[in-house]
Amino acid sequence: MIYELRIYRCLPGRLPALIKRFEDATLRIWDRHGIEQAGFWTTVVGDSNNDLTYMIRWASMADREARWGAFVTDPEWIAARD
Repeated sequence: MIYELRIYRCLPGRLPALIKRFEDATLRIWDRHGIEQAGFWTTVVGDSNNDLTYMIRWASMADREARWGAFVTDPEWIAARD
């Protein structure tokens, strides 16, 4: 089992839009590709309060490469990012 920690650092005022994209599109697309999120966090106190931190669980590095590769080339994901 591999856990990947990712941190998005948003420009001031952009975090709500990023969270909305995760709620409206990203999590659904991850589900379709079998990507399992282990947790999401935002920082309430401190200088990094524009960050969205999340963790993804992978069965192996090969699993990560296959699933993430399919996700980043998914047409719905590409459209959601625009």
